Amino acid sequence: MTMPASASPDVQIRFVVPTSFHDIPVLGTEEQVAERLWELACEVLASDPDEVRARWAVLLARMIPSMAQAGVIYAGLCLVDVGGRPSTASVVASLAPLGGIGYQNAVDTLLPAFTRARPAATVTAIELPAGRAAAVIDGVVTAVDGGTFVSSVIQVHLPLPNESQLLSLELSTPCAEDWELYSEVFAGIVRSVHLEFADLPGPTLVPAAAPVPSPEVEAKVRAAFG
Repeated sequence: MTMPASASPDVQIRFVVPTSFHDIPVLGTEEQVAERLWELACEVLASDPDEVRARWAVLLARMIPSMAQAGVIYAGLCLVDVGGRPSTASVVASLAPLGGIGYQNAVDTLLPAFTRARPAATVTAIELPAGRAAAVIDGVVTAVDGGTFVSSVIQVHLPLPNESQLLSLELSTPCAEDWELYSEVFAGIVRSVHLEFADLPGPTLVPAAAPVPSPEVEAKVRAAFG
């Protein structure tokens, strides 16, 4: 799936998400979001009764307001079978202001900031077709129903050349045994990011399919995952 998203009137963002990810509606009216959530529940939980689908849709619906406040422009959920066992991962893309950070030095400014804020994380710079970005790999502990579970997370933060916004893409999974699979998937997504500029002449270029990540980027992601 090629996902378009508006960054500003002069910059458009496009990236490719594999069809195994189900689109979680984060934009639209309450009625549109509710309708799409129910369609998603019926699609993902096709073999489950309506009561289970409804509970799952309500759980997702509770997350939508906070996602909207965080500037999320895309969210996707993957539920697949890996070697006969279920596996899941999510992808989120969001936009945030650069907050006064100069575009040219944004990555060099972000790297030490992420290192200080998340001392247990692996923080590195990577080169993407869309530009230089900061990558952060970490584990996140989440409290759910009185218990906790750990998700493995990789984020890529790409300063946009409109010099005012930061595009952040994140992949998260509780299935640590599938890191290698998801690292390849995520490398393909971030390498597919394409920026379109309204003030530049010429045809619009949109990737038609998820590209194969370069060995260099894939090696960096895998090495950072450990």
